[in-house]
Amino acid sequence: MSEIVKTWTDWLENSRFSYMSEVQKQQTLRWLFNVRDHILDRAKLKSNDTLIDIGTGTGLLGFGAYEQLKETGKVIMSDAFADCLEQCGKIAEKCGIQDKIEFLQSDAADIKLPDNSVDVVVMRSVLAHILNKSKPVQEFYRILKKNGRISIFEPIIRKNTKYYELIEPENFPNYEKIKEIEQKMSSDENDPLVNFDENTLGNDFLNAGFKNVNIIVSTESSTYEVDPAMIDPWFNTPPSPGRPNLKQRFIEFMSEKEVNEFIENLRFYLGGKTITLNSPVAYVYAEK
Repeated sequence: MSEIVKTWTDWLENSRFSYMSEVQKQQTLRWLFNVRDHILDRAKLKSNDTLIDIGTGTGLLGFGAYEQLKETGKVIMSDAFADCLEQCGKIAEKCGIQDKIEFLQSDAADIKLPDNSVDVVVMRSVLAHILNKSKPVQEFYRILKKNGRISIFEPIIRKNTKYYELIEPENFPNYEKIKEIEQKMSSDENDPLVNFDENTLGNDFLNAGFKNVNIIVSTESSTYEVDPAMIDPWFNTPPSPGRPNLKQRFIEFMSEKEVNEFIENLRFYLGGKTITLNSPVAYVYAEK
């Protein structure tokens, strides 16, 4: 394991993954590294490439790209949130590479770079947090050089396993109501997490001018035993800064008392049970 991967993994396990069981941590890390490798493989990195990791977050892609490019290229880690860049900077400093990576605070829909300035754009799970996805896709096209490449990953959350698929109707008196609510939430055109799929993504890239658009859709599965302590974080952790958490979304359709009873029932009936969650994802590659 490289020093960068070790430092990054230690931080992730002790912060972002602190509420997870050890089994969940290891499953999630394996999944993240598989996602990273697939995105970077499809990006077809070359010596002297200038690469930008948009919405770098914890730096998964940016640090992975640096390990491949080393001194032969340039890596820009870009994020709208200063705390993400600060944490990536600390990881880079611990690894002695803080002067070899450029950090850019910039929104994905308004990237602070000139036209035709990068060879490669990589990204993971960023468009899922942007309501109008066509604007950032146009920005990616603008900053890429001629024949530049983009390789991204996006979760198709609207097709994820729903709670009503994990429970038995006889144990939940308001089962049909829960099912109806989940179906409504997963088709809400005003929710950036679910207002797209692989087909709309493909159209956004084609409309922006990209060529050789290639989309691979697969289903990621995660199987584990539910610890009752996991249930509250499922409902109380917001998907991104400023966004309502799942409990708040349910309260839009049910009383808070009903939602609390639903969560308590999930804790009782799913606690100790082994479940499998299926999450369809899309890998998008395109060229300018």
